[in-house]
Order: sequence, then structure tokens, then C-alpha cells
Amino acid sequence: MEHAALRIAVGVLGLGLVLFLADRLLLWLESRGWIYWRKRKGLSSIGMEFVQGGDPGAQAVKRAMEQERVRKNVKPAEEPPFQVDLEAGVVRIRPGRRDGGAS
Repeated sequence: MEHAALRIAVGVLGLGLVLFLADRLLLWLESRGWIYWRKRKGLSSIGMEFVQGGDPGAQAVKRAMEQERVRKNVKPAEEPPFQVDLEAGVVRIRPGRRDGGAS
């Protein structure tokens, strides 16, 4: 009976040691940027594609996020109609067209 209890105890300790070493290895791989393990939250882009693959709602959200990202990166076609120079105490207002229909 004592031999069986000793075997079980050694097996549990061995399993714990293997899990600990595997965790340390995975943390090392993560520190090199090869995988995501414990320290970083979220899935990789490939993982998100797999999880959200057939969900139409997720695809709509993804399209909306992409459109918003593109919209933020687009620079306006012209400068704003005014410039403020606080050091010189000057405000320049450039005459522009009116959008109300009146000229």
C-alpha cells in the first residue's frame, strides 16, 4: 500500500514539474514574440479569423473597424479655414466658400 501511495505522490510531483517547465518554456517563447501564452491578452489575427469565421455580426464589426481605421488615416483635402499663432498673437482667417448656399 505504501508503494502505491509513493508512486502516486511521485507521479503528481513529476506532472507538476513537467507543467512548470512547459509553462516556463512557453513564457520564453512568448518573450521572443513567437507565440502568445500568458502575459498578453487576446488572440492573434489568425486566431480571431478562425473564431469569427462564420459569424456575420463579427464580419460587419470587422468591416466597420477597417473603415474607421481608413477614415482616420485619410488627411483632409485642405487646411482648416483659420490658423492661430499664440506666440505672435495672430489669428489668420482664410476666406472660403459658404456651404449654406448663399455667396
